[in-house]
Amino acid sequence: MELIALWKVVKRRWWLIVLPAAVVLVLTLPALAGALNPPPRYEVRVRLTAAAPPDAANVAPASAYEDTSYVVWLASEYVAVNLPHWIASDSFAEEVAQVVAGGGLNIAASDLFGAFAAESYRSIVTLYVRWDDPAEINTIARAAIRVLRERNAEYFPQFAVSPARVVPLDSLEVAQVPAPLTSRIGPLLRLALGLAAGVGLAGLAEYLDRSLRTRQDVEALGLEVLAEIPGE
Repeated sequence: MELIALWKVVKRRWWLIVLPAAVVLVLTLPALAGALNPPPRYEVRVRLTAAAPPDAANVAPASAYEDTSYVVWLASEYVAVNLPHWIASDSFAEEVAQVVAGGGLNIAASDLFGAFAAESYRSIVTLYVRWDDPAEINTIARAAIRVLRERNAEYFPQFAVSPARVVPLDSLEVAQVPAPLTSRIGPLLRLALGLAAGVGLAGLAEYLDRSLRTRQDVEALGLEVLAEIPGE
């Protein structure tokens, strides 16, 4: 019996349920096509060693038993820890945009921002470059490595005039990767939320409606039903 009553509410308030979902559908329609058939994405992953400038090792040992290489390795780990933060910044995107522009490829820095990611482990930095054009991603990756090698002293005053040494360990190989999960389910999730909002709106409208529609509604007020007109 409760399901029948719920169905009657849906039939009576269907437009309130559909309206928010329709508005969301119109707003997310451009992204919906990409969610159902996402465009291909490409990635280049390169591991690099990162070391402090050579002058950082010129520290006189305090004793004959001191391991002089420890200072070099420790400094290199600090370099590797800080480079990923620069790689994810807008200044790094601007530097890469300038380098690729010098090679004849004009890409706005705002478009490159978000194309780079990195992580570090000890003295190793892993650079990720994600782009939607396989013909351009190699150029962008090479430009990013060049910026890492030549421009790091501009953003890390600790290096003074001598930049940190960054050496690639891998060759540049382009791999196709799936689209991010958020871009695929985001539009569908927004549609579901719009539909849920419509259901909530219909329920609120039904709760606030004081109209009497059934015999039970009348008897709930303590009134006696004298006659009924059956519906067609």
